[in-house]
Amino acid sequence: MFTLMDSICRMKGKLIITLLLIVPVFHSLAQQRPAGNRRRDDSLISLRHNPPNDSIIQARLVMLTLQGPRYEAATHQVGVATQQLNTSKRTWLNLVSISANFNEFDLPGHSQQTTQYVYPKYLVGITIPIGLFFEMGPQIKAARENVMVIRSNQEDLARTLRMQVLSQYATYKNYSALITLENTVLVDQQSAMNQVEKKFQDASISIDQYNTANRAYTDERVKMLNLQLSQDQVRLDIERLIGVSLDTVIK
Repeated sequence: MFTLMDSICRMKGKLIITLLLIVPVFHSLAQQRPAGNRRRDDSLISLRHNPPNDSIIQARLVMLTLQGPRYEAATHQVGVATQQLNTSKRTWLNLVSISANFNEFDLPGHSQQTTQYVYPKYLVGITIPIGLFFEMGPQIKAARENVMVIRSNQEDLARTLRMQVLSQYATYKNYSALITLENTVLVDQQSAMNQVEKKFQDASISIDQYNTANRAYTDERVKMLNLQLSQDQVRLDIERLIGVSLDTVIK
């Protein structure tokens, strides 16, 4: 009797130890993701956030954008404002008048006349309006402030253009990652659709099942086309900013 009870107790003890060893293993296997999917996700994250030479591409995009007509026009506006400032500084020359007179006549006199009159042979005069001293300072200051305003607008435009081209480029990369994901889904849907067509020809499935599979495959194709269209539109926006093909910058 005691021998039977001892055997049962020993068997229960071994069973409990076995369960304690197996449960953590199954728990870790359940939590672990497949290596293939993990590698695929890591590659997509790398494609989305850290493409090769991404910083170099961004620098090229900004450089080409700041060589465009919008920023060039802002540069010309700074030049015009600077010339207006220089003109304001020389405005007083238009208000100053200089006159000169040469005395070439001798006054007739009598020989007995003892009083002598001395006349200058050259007469030079300069006329300066008094209001000039009150007007020049504010005019020059206003012209100088105008130059500073236009330069600030030029800097703001440079920041805006930089933000626009980098934002568009980030959107372009995002669409590239989405297209990569959608391409994987579309390949799987196409394989599934080929199997459904084969089963439908063999009369293994109904027409409703065939239509459901075909509709899912068509939806994925439409999604892919919309993603490609959106990416092409972003590409055109970038090329409008940089003035060249985006492929020449990325390569």
